[in-house]
Amino acid sequence: MKLTTLVCLILCPLFIFGQDLPREKREKMEARKIGFLTTKLNLDAEEAKRFWPIYNAYSDEMKQIRQEKKERAREAKDRRDEITDAEVGELIQQRFEMEQQMLNVKRAYNEKFSEVISNKQLARLYRAEEEFKEELLRRIKQGRKDHRRK
Repeated sequence: MKLTTLVCLILCPLFIFGQDLPREKREKMEARKIGFLTTKLNLDAEEAKRFWPIYNAYSDEMKQIRQEKKERAREAKDRRDEITDAEVGELIQQRFEMEQQMLNVKRAYNEKFSEVISNKQLARLYRAEEEFKEELLRRIKQGRKDHRRK
């Protein structure tokens, strides 16, 4: 029982953000995010022209790593009844490695962003990403509550 609980605790966060959304919803969400970040960063036309290609490349790299995390989590979930303690240890190690990859991407793009926007805007970017994620989670949670009431 402890092993199953441990696997679930390791993999749960991946499932929250790893839901497959229909393309239209995903595009709407991306458009909202762009609008949200643009407003929070107060980008002028020239900054936006230089910022968005860098941000899109950053976002693509982060999505790729998250997708890999999601796939590994799905594989582990499918095997949760037969997974060994050693394999759980490997999963934990792989998760650390992928989180380090994400940190490396963030550091590399931090330098690229700072060539285009000010450090204050950069700090607002990181905070705005968190705010957007929190807002998205609130909407999902509210949608589930509304759905239960029906």
